[in-house]
Amino acid sequence: MNKKKLRQSSNQSNEGIQANVINAKSIAVGKGATAVVNQNIDSKEEIDEIFSSLRQRAESLKSETDKDEANIAISALEKEARKGDNAQEKVVNKWINFLFETAPDIWEVAVTTFLNPVKGVSLVFQKVADRSKSEKVARKE
Repeated sequence: MNKKKLRQSSNQSNEGIQANVINAKSIAVGKGATAVVNQNIDSKEEIDEIFSSLRQRAESLKSETDKDEANIAISALEKEARKGDNAQEKVVNKWINFLFETAPDIWEVAVTTFLNPVKGVSLVFQKVADRSKSEKVARKE
């Protein structure tokens, strides 16, 4: 490509990009760019999905006591998650730590899940998950 053509293409302006995306996140780049995101899943469904997955993992535990204890922690965390921005950090922290002590494999999945933004779940969960993971990693060292 010669320099003349390169200069011409670099002088062309982008008047805008529009992106319509369903069930995904998007980004639009350029002058006047817009992005429209339509997600067909609501926060209640996403919370249901997360905690259903955690319960399935709890059912795979061998000991009935471990299953029961893990399910108690999962139920308590779900109750707080459903409070949205009214979730109490102290309560989330208590049950995340309890889950670590009773079912470390399920704790790992829960923490990894909560470290990513979850629609409808308070940032308290992300904050507690991050702190819990950091503390557990520091303990191992």
